[in-house]
Amino acid sequence: MLQTFNFRILSMKKIILFVSFFCLMSTVLLNAQSIDNTNWKSFFADPFYDTLIIHVHGDSSFVTNSRGEVLVRSNYTIEGDTFTISDYGTGEYVCPDTKGKYKITVTDDSLFFTLVDDSCEGRANSLDGRKWIRASK
Repeated sequence: MLQTFNFRILSMKKIILFVSFFCLMSTVLLNAQSIDNTNWKSFFADPFYDTLIIHVHGDSSFVTNSRGEVLVRSNYTIEGDTFTISDYGTGEYVCPDTKGKYKITVTDDSLFFTLVDDSCEGRANSLDGRKWIRASK
């Protein structure tokens, strides 16, 4: 009976250790996927013929061209791997009061957005499937 009790304690310790390890690894992986306080660049042909940079900070982001001119300002939220974005302000490339949803994937120094739902055609065409490369701050 004592051996059975010791075996159960040993088994419980292994289960607790496994669960702790799983939680730790999940935290590490989630932090690795974070895009907060990062910048990402991608080259756009028509109509820009320029490299655009997404600056992601806190709960807002903005897109600039290579000269630093702001083209779009947005608010965003991230829940799991779902990125929800809403532009604000005015400008040629802004879709105010229109939310877009994308799945995000970060691999090494690349960021990909996969369209879930976005009625802003310009934003959807600019984000969906495009490879963004990590840029310096």
